[in-house]
Amino acid sequence: MKVGLALSGGGARGFAHLGVLKALEEAGIKVDMLSGASAGSVAAAFYAYGYGPEETLKIFENTNILKLVWPAFSVTGLLNIQKTESVYKRYLEEDSFENSEIPLYIAATNLNEGKAELFNSGSLRQAIMASCCIPFIFDPVKIGNDHYVDGGILNNMPTEILKEKGCDFIIGVNVAPVIKEPTLSGPKRMIERVTVLALSANVLASSKLCDVYIKPAELRSFGTFDFKKSRELFTIGYDYTKDMLETMDNDKLKSLINQPKSA
Repeated sequence: MKVGLALSGGGARGFAHLGVLKALEEAGIKVDMLSGASAGSVAAAFYAYGYGPEETLKIFENTNILKLVWPAFSVTGLLNIQKTESVYKRYLEEDSFENSEIPLYIAATNLNEGKAELFNSGSLRQAIMASCCIPFIFDPVKIGNDHYVDGGILNNMPTEILKEKGCDFIIGVNVAPVIKEPTLSGPKRMIERVTVLALSANVLASSKLCDVYIKPAELRSFGTFDFKKSRELFTIGYDYTKDMLETMDNDKLKSLINQPKSA
């Protein structure tokens, strides 16, 4: 059975993806194809390149992403996400989709064309930066002649490509659940709220293609920029998925978990 895994955007909550991946590994579920948007594109890319969930977590625990981008104001007054490329250069040296161990698709939003796009070739690092480029906070990323922003705006959990490419079993992970916000004080909270709503708007349709849909409710209490809570977010993703795999009544899932392990 060919397994596809789609990872959503959600800022710092994307660390929960790594916990999900660890739980899937422990259950013996082998991922044959990956797709991701925004924070999900980072988790998907590192996993596709062979980095384990714990290994990836430690890399980002030792890298303060905010320090890389926060002082980097451009002429537009926005932050420059290109500064994060130094991290990707170190760990994704080949900068190529073709060198990944698992087929990978990354979603980004083409501002010029006004449509969602999926990258599967070209510069992997540029695709990740484009996919993570939150509007109103970061300068758009230019690829070719067009400008790109956060892939989650139009396709936050890209499951359709997994279906098109022949995956028999699709797992979707949504780390940006929406709850009521009683107060919205300050521009940062407002931008964060608008971003989360935009990311969530298109997930419902994508979730209908999932055989297993993972959406940890505990993530609701965390913000887009809670990067210092990476270990806690990782644990939430791991615990939720482990419990779900043990209790979910799904025959296809059970066959995956119980399949004979290769020697």
